[in-house]
Parts: sequence; C-alpha cells; structure tokens
Amino acid sequence: MIRRSLLAVCALWLVSPVHAQDKSAAPKLSASAIRIEQVEAGDVVIPMEFRVAIYESLLDRVRQLGKFKQVFRSGDRQAEGVPDLVTLKTKIERFEEGSQTKREVTTVTGATKVDVSATVVAGDGRVLLEQNLTGKVRFFGENLGATHDLAKRIAKLLREKF
Repeated sequence: MIRRSLLAVCALWLVSPVHAQDKSAAPKLSASAIRIEQVEAGDVVIPMEFRVAIYESLLDRVRQLGKFKQVFRSGDRQAEGVPDLVTLKTKIERFEEGSQTKREVTTVTGATKVDVSATVVAGDGRVLLEQNLTGKVRFFGENLGATHDLAKRIAKLLREKF
C-alpha cells in the first residue's frame, strides 16, 4: 500500500507543470543579422594564424547556418543600420598548442586545445548569451583543426539559441 502511494506521488511530481518543462523550451533569441568581431586574445599567447583561422571559420560556419539574413565582418559599416543586429565576441581564455606528430604516433598526447568565452551582445549592450567553449584536435589532423572544431561548436550554440 505504501509502495503504491509513493509511486503515485512520484508520478504526480514528474508530470507536474514545474518538473515536466523541457529545459530547451526556453524562448529562442531572435535577430536578422549578426556581426562577428575579431577574436580577442587578451593575455593569452596564441599565434596569429590561430586567431585568424578561428575568425574565418566562424564567418563560414555562421553563414552556413542560415539563421541570420546577414553576417557582417568586424568594422563593416553596413551593419550600422540594422535594427536587430547582434554581435558575437570571442575571447581566448586558454591555448595549448599540441603536436601533430605526437598525436599520430601515440594518439594519447599532443592534443591542441583552444578555450574561449563566446558572448552575444544586443545593439543596446545587453548580454544575450555567454558561454565558454573548447575547440580541440585530439587524434589526427593538423593543429589548426582545433579552430574548425571551435567554430563548429559556436555555430551549434547559435543554432540552438536563435
């Protein structure tokens, strides 16, 4: 008898509106255009080719998403007139350059990792979205593969939230 009562209470608790809500049911953000700013390195020492590769990969991936009618580069003056423009800012938090040779020989060591904080800001300066992400290449591939992985992860985040 107690067992049935406990099961009934648990079942009611699980289907109650508070607990039955899907966490992904949060309202999606909306914007017709996005401006992607240059990657900020801060105090982290990272080769320029990695910063450029992250930026260019981001531009390509975000354009491929199809979520935004327009994707602007940093400093593009055409973006100034767009009323619902959002801006993506990325800041390098940590960088570990690995070794392609070590990865291919051992598959255990030599990983390249790039940790960034990605922030989407509205035109009025409000932070709409902020998340830390990591791009990495662990097994095969050149070190710049971490930049492509990072761009893929940021694009996925934008696809989920917009």
